[in-house]
Amino acid sequence: MAGEYPGAATPEKADAKVRVLVDAGVDTIIDLTTDQDHLTPYRERLDAAAEAAGRSVRYFAHPIPDFGVLDHAGYDTILARIHSELDAGRTVYVHCWGGKGRTGTVIGCLLAEAGLSYDDVIARIGQLRSGTRKASDPCPENTAQHDMLRARCRR
Repeated sequence: MAGEYPGAATPEKADAKVRVLVDAGVDTIIDLTTDQDHLTPYRERLDAAAEAAGRSVRYFAHPIPDFGVLDHAGYDTILARIHSELDAGRTVYVHCWGGKGRTGTVIGCLLAEAGLSYDDVIARIGQLRSGTRKASDPCPENTAQHDMLRARCRR
């Protein structure tokens, strides 16, 4: 699963967002945000929601600057973490702030790793995002992120 930052400016909205993730069975979070995003922390709320459901949620920070990209080794590290969690039977949620640029790039890298062409990666991301409130927003968001996906598709 992938999307936007699961926190919010108000406690009520933040609680509702993390409950949706816990109720959906998410038990691993891959957070692509950085401290420079200046987001309200959500981990305590997430842990409380998971505990109330009798579960726990693992959290891994893999920061990528907003609108930025990593080198190939950075994406390899994130993908290895995702695969490790999935192989352990866990349900993974990948997020950045808006769920488009950084998240779209990571999900695109996963799709490229599965052998999809660049055009097929972009089409599949569009399919996965259809029906969401941000479906018409560009994903990934910029040329650097698209260039990274093109490069990953050629690997």
